[in-house]
Amino acid sequence: MTVRQKRFPHLGIAIEDGKAAKAAAFMPCMVYECSSELVVTAASPNTFELIGIRPENIIGKRVLWEERLFAADRARLVARLNQLKWEELASETHKITDDRGLPVWVAHGFGKTKTSQGAKIHGCMLPLRGDCRATSLDDSIIGQFVHKIGNHFQLMNLLIGSLKRTGTNTDEIESLQQTIDKAVEFTRSFSRFSQSLTSSSIVDLGEILGSVMKSMAPLFFEKNVAVKDMVEQSLHGATICGDAFLLEFAFGSLLHNALEATRSGDQIVVSGRSATVGGEGEPIARIAVADTGCGIEDAALAKVAEPFFSLKRDRDGLGLSSAIRIFEMHGGAVNISSTLGQGTDVEVVLPVG
Repeated sequence: MTVRQKRFPHLGIAIEDGKAAKAAAFMPCMVYECSSELVVTAASPNTFELIGIRPENIIGKRVLWEERLFAADRARLVARLNQLKWEELASETHKITDDRGLPVWVAHGFGKTKTSQGAKIHGCMLPLRGDCRATSLDDSIIGQFVHKIGNHFQLMNLLIGSLKRTGTNTDEIESLQQTIDKAVEFTRSFSRFSQSLTSSSIVDLGEILGSVMKSMAPLFFEKNVAVKDMVEQSLHGATICGDAFLLEFAFGSLLHNALEATRSGDQIVVSGRSATVGGEGEPIARIAVADTGCGIEDAALAKVAEPFFSLKRDRDGLGLSSAIRIFEMHGGAVNISSTLGQGTDVEVVLPVG
């Protein structure tokens, strides 16, 4: 009698099918196997417990490497996978979307193996604490901040030197003041971007969003931009444990971005609702800000969430990226879609109690 075996070569184990599920359920990581076309052929039964994805939602499909990965992560991981030699392993840290549409940080190891049936992709994912990942800053971001703030101070030195050589000049003094103001505001923006959760309390998302919309009403009126409130009653009472100040700032940034993208006569639609998803009925909140403004071309859309990227020269490029970082610190995700000349839609998904 031939004993069928289930192999997970990246773990160095091969166990009988009858025992595979029981053993894999107690492993601290989820393991999976894919065909060369990235179709998942097997996944350990602890997939849902560890990363919030039910095995039946990915087995037989390409979604694990396509729909469940964020675009930037997908491009990096696929490129890394294509560069791998046979039996070589790679590891990456990235986010993956669970069944609720929320991000889960994972340490992901994967490799390629030759079999009699063809090439196989095998991997394992170990969940990481999302709050730690969301609050950490990449060295490249710090470097960009130093470079940009250095540009402001360099201009200040040039203006001060000019004033010393030529005497008092009203225009140069005004330019110097504007440069100092920009440097101060840029430093404040980066401070907000790099800020961690300073307080944590039960926050009503409906109240937060309503407060932000009310405070910004005069700006919408001044620009003659109509705001359509489509926030459902279900959002009021939908609570999250988090920082009320940072959440207000984040939602305010989304509305400010939408206002800047619109012209007189345009419209901004703010919608929100709470819902339950998945077999366990996990609660989430979906909040969206959609405008009928200028829209964003595809090349720029891929970069709008990056720190320091802005479509306007006089902006620091930290408003939207700060908002996204804040939502991620609260366990949420942000999805952005846009059509040039028609408008932009920003959706926030947050876990609620």
